[in-house]
Amino acid sequence: MNRKAFTMIELIFVIVIIGTLSAMAIPKFTGVKDQAVKATELSTASAVATALESVHSAWSISEDDFDWDNDGADDDIDTELSSQGYPWDLNRTNRDPLDALLKSGSKSGFVEQTDLLTLSNANCSMRYRLYTAKASDPVRGIKYPTRNSARDVEGKPDRNDFWIYAPEVNGTCRIKSDHFAPRQIIAGDFLLLDLNGTLQPDFDVQDLGLGFGLI
Repeated sequence: MNRKAFTMIELIFVIVIIGTLSAMAIPKFTGVKDQAVKATELSTASAVATALESVHSAWSISEDDFDWDNDGADDDIDTELSSQGYPWDLNRTNRDPLDALLKSGSKSGFVEQTDLLTLSNANCSMRYRLYTAKASDPVRGIKYPTRNSARDVEGKPDRNDFWIYAPEVNGTCRIKSDHFAPRQIIAGDFLLLDLNGTLQPDFDVQDLGLGFGLI
């Protein structure tokens, strides 16, 4: 008599095999998804940095107002751009914090975490804003490695990292923190500040709870 159905034991084996394959595949899929989110954030930031340099280039050769944010109307560059030719605010319509630099209808995924702030010391002063995006979101962003700090690849955003934009820098400014190596910042920079460890920045305090400031 020919058998036309699986036995219970065969079904159990099939279920176990499928479960094992799924358990192996899910972490790999999650890793691929995380890498895609990081790559998207880095790509958007690169596009923003390029757009900022385009604004600065137009400012450097212009003696009159011009349409720096591509809204179809000339803008008052004396008030909307810093003395070094970079926009004070990257938001145009309140639809997206970077929408003045993006193509119409695009969304950056970035969130502005601070208003325009000022830091100064005897050597320099700078005005800046801080941002996060999907990978660097403090709550829902990419999880940082908790057991092996060597897996926290520098330059790849995760949930305790953030971005700094500095429309104006006077003098030689070097920013520092207890959680990243000191680095120089110049006007127009839109940079990822990649923190080591797992401490979250507190955007409600001046030093972010990280010893953030100027050297």
